[in-house]
Amino acid sequence: MENASKALIIAGAILISIVIITLGVMIVNNVTDTINKNANLSAQEVAQYNAEFLSYEGRRTGSQVRALLNTISSHNRSTWQDDNSRIVIVQDTEITDPNHCDVNATWGITTTDGGNSLNDNVQTILTNVRSGFTYNVSFGYDSHSGLITTVAIVQQ
Repeated sequence: MENASKALIIAGAILISIVIITLGVMIVNNVTDTINKNANLSAQEVAQYNAEFLSYEGRRTGSQVRALLNTISSHNRSTWQDDNSRIVIVQDTEITDPNHCDVNATWGITTTDGGNSLNDNVQTILTNVRSGFTYNVSFGYDSHSGLITTVAIVQQ
């Protein structure tokens, strides 16, 4: 009887180990798929994705910046559930290295709130943008895919 109970405990431990290993493999596969999906984009796909934002680059009026922020807010809401590696972060400071703005690495995006905290940030900056002022708009890009991941809006 004692040997049978030990055998059941060992069998249970083996099953739990198999479940943990399976979950680990699934997580690694999901992360790898996301990385590969963005890394395998053609130059045309990257250009098409970035075109939505690039028309706002450079010195812009408050009204143009507000339009950009509304575009980003809409973009983040629509892409959050499908692929949160394509969200765009908005900041009101200069970008230090525009070629290395990897969203998940830099910002630690792990929230499950449907992107609400990101859009709250966009709305906060939006309320501070004033008509009659000019702003410098610059972009940061993901170093692997070339997609725009960060937008810096600085008042001139």
